[in-house]
Amino acid sequence: MSILPKTLSQRLWYSLVCCVLLSSLLTAICVVYLVHMPWLMAIVLSVLFLLMLAVAWRWSSRIAKDISSLEVALLNLSDANFSVSMPKAELPEMQAIVQRMNRSFSDLRSQRQSIYQRELMLDTMIETSPVAMILCGSSGHIFFANAAARALLFQGRRCEGLHLVEALSESKGDDGEEFSRVILQGRETFFSLLLNAKHQQDQSLESEQGEKSDQADMISGLRSFHYLCSEFSIDRQSHRLHLLKDITREVNRQEAASWKKTIRVISHELNNSLAPISSMAHSCQTLLERDDHERLAMVLKRIESGVGSLHEFIQRYASFARLPKPQLSPLSWNSFVQQLQEHFQFSCPDGIPDWELEADNAQLQQALVNLLKNAHESGSESDKILIRFKELQQGTRIEVIDQGGGMSSEVMEQALLPFYSTKPLGSGIGLALCREIVEAHQGQMSLDNYRGGLRVSISLPNKLDV
Repeated sequence: MSILPKTLSQRLWYSLVCCVLLSSLLTAICVVYLVHMPWLMAIVLSVLFLLMLAVAWRWSSRIAKDISSLEVALLNLSDANFSVSMPKAELPEMQAIVQRMNRSFSDLRSQRQSIYQRELMLDTMIETSPVAMILCGSSGHIFFANAAARALLFQGRRCEGLHLVEALSESKGDDGEEFSRVILQGRETFFSLLLNAKHQQDQSLESEQGEKSDQADMISGLRSFHYLCSEFSIDRQSHRLHLLKDITREVNRQEAASWKKTIRVISHELNNSLAPISSMAHSCQTLLERDDHERLAMVLKRIESGVGSLHEFIQRYASFARLPKPQLSPLSWNSFVQQLQEHFQFSCPDGIPDWELEADNAQLQQALVNLLKNAHESGSESDKILIRFKELQQGTRIEVIDQGGGMSSEVMEQALLPFYSTKPLGSGIGLALCREIVEAHQGQMSLDNYRGGLRVSISLPNKLDV
């Protein structure tokens, strides 16, 4: 077992005690043996004093060197400079601290490198993303815009530090005003815009990426966009992230698919109606030759009925395609419910509302009539068909409930799609038209199975944002 001191304080005390004992011993020797030789005693005491100074200087220099290294390391740490490392310590007691500091510097270098790689990957993803991204502060000034945003909105130029609305107006002209209108609303929306082809070609020539003018033609013409705004805080400062995605290709594909389906449905209905009409017309020719007027009248009546059904079918499709903008006015609930009861039987267990709702009376009545018609055709008993009115914080919810067995999950997923129907003679327009009317009133429509039947919920704002 070693009796030598191990800590720095023990070693300092050990050295100090040794120096004091040695000096006391030498002083005593000088007093006893060299009292008659003062010059020799002075030399011995001087040597002793110099020896003590050397020991003190040695200790102080070693401590000062390690403290200086530690100070430099802390300064680099405060400046976020992790590329340095501490030299080997003079004092054994400092070696553990030096090792911990060097491990910390190594860990911080690795973390910084990892963060840098992630930032580089994130920056690459943002810059190459087809979604236009714009980050703004609470004042509306632009902090960041990626390449897609610069190409679409700012003619390829850098726009950091500019106010978003002013930058859009200067870069896009009339198009910028439309973009500004959507952005100032600050809510998720879909919209279409006719972009100027010549303007887009000028944009591509001025782009920092040097894109060719034929690429600009790809983003000219009628384009469809999805806009989304997200708010968050960084260092207690409010920020807004504006996302603008060009969904023209997706919309075009969906439109093409819808038109193909529409053509197939209309073609099917026309063939089903025209084939018997053509056959009956041939029968009319035969009956006319036979002079059988009685049967001829019956066949003509059937032709008239078939033409009427075909006309009704075409009118229903036309009404879906020509839905006008809602004409808003305060709704008279008593009159509204009374008009619905003239078409179909139902009950209102929660009573008739007494709060205000602005809506297009004719369109909303048309939507409810379609829902009541479906409820009666579901096989539900008439006295179990309900309409419930519920007042929301800033809106109204209308629920149409039946006891007709509800829908399967497969049917419910497609029930609101145009031209989809499970009825043998259905056109698939009713629910799609209802949803179109509700969304025109800035509302939402949903379906769910409820207590052995189907519940259709319509949520409408009491006042629309114009």
